[in-house]
Order: sequence, then C-alpha cells, then structure tokens
Amino acid sequence: MAKEMTSEKQAGQDVPVSWAPASVLKASSQTRGRWTLLAIVAIGLLPLLVALYFRYVSPPQVKATVGLPLDPVPLPFEFLQRPDGTRLEHPEVSGKWLVIFAAPGACDARCQHTLYLTRQARTAQGRNMERIDRLWVITDATTPAPGLMASHPDLVLVRATDAKLMDILGGSESRHIHLVDRRGLVVFRYPENPDPTAFIRELGKLVRL
Repeated sequence: MAKEMTSEKQAGQDVPVSWAPASVLKASSQTRGRWTLLAIVAIGLLPLLVALYFRYVSPPQVKATVGLPLDPVPLPFEFLQRPDGTRLEHPEVSGKWLVIFAAPGACDARCQHTLYLTRQARTAQGRNMERIDRLWVITDATTPAPGLMASHPDLVLVRATDAKLMDILGGSESRHIHLVDRRGLVVFRYPENPDPTAFIRELGKLVRL
C-alpha cells in the first residue's frame, strides 16, 4: 500500500491513529536536517556578526584612564638621594612599580591625604602590593614629622639633587602623583587627589602587566 497506518484497539474496534505517507516522513526528516544545519551555521557566525556590529555600527566607548599617560621618560635615579646622603640606585627598586609623590617635608593636610591615598592604594593590591614601592620626594629642607613617618613605614624618603628630576615630575611646585614602571620609566601622572576607587583599580591593572 502507498500509505502506512498505525492503529490501536479501543472498545473492540480498530481505531486509526495517524496516517504517515513515506514521502511525507522523508520530507520532514530533510527539513529538520536543514534547520539543524542553519542553526549550526548561525551559531558559528554570531560572534563574527557581533564583532562587526560593535566595530563598524556601534563601537563601544573607550573608558579614559584615571591617570594622564606620558611619553615614557627614564627617571634619573642618580638625582635621588636618601636622608643619610646615599643615592637611591635603580637596582634597589628594579622589577617594581614606583608610586612617587613630591611635596615639602612639612606636609600639610593635602599632602597627608595624598600619602594616605597612595598607602591605601598599595595595600589594596593584596599579594601584588609587593610589586609596588612608594617614594616621597621632599622638595625642601624640612624633615617630616616622626609621627607622620610612623604611619607610613613602607614609605621611602628621598630628595632631589638636581632640578632636572623635578622637571620630569612636573616642576618644583608639583603635587602630582607619578607612576614609574618596572623599567624605570615615568609613564603616568595623576592629580594629588584622584578618585580613590578608580585609582586603586587602575593601579591594580597596571602592576599585573
């Protein structure tokens, strides 16, 4: 017969359940195969289409960095001197990032706030905090208060012995925070009071590079 019939017993009679021509079954199977193939192709093309959309139709906005990127310039370590008169050699900090803040030794409330911020930013890095050293470049002849230094045991005190160094750090009146990478290059400049959360997050991303 050209048609196939399935049936079941119900109340003593043969009741037809469904009619399924062989040609219909074959066509249905082919249709399912086509849809399956199309679904596979669509899944494969979806990432490419999304990428093209964001690249040419609606490119995402690039979030600006908190700090100002600088043309990398070597930090002249030969012009950094410790309070005991010894020079701060680059090998002592090589392989670490440096957070540098320049301010007078008297350190007013603004200065103390910036030192606190850099300390918290370093501490917030957890196990990566060992990749960061903090330097306070004292811009005058004043010796910082012992109580202040006691609250910053990790802070390295240095003085600039040449104006060239301060020129790199924004001038003798600069209150900026500067970031020096592992190669000893000054690469970022921050205001003295950046957004704490954003500063901590950005510093964390950089030190993991």
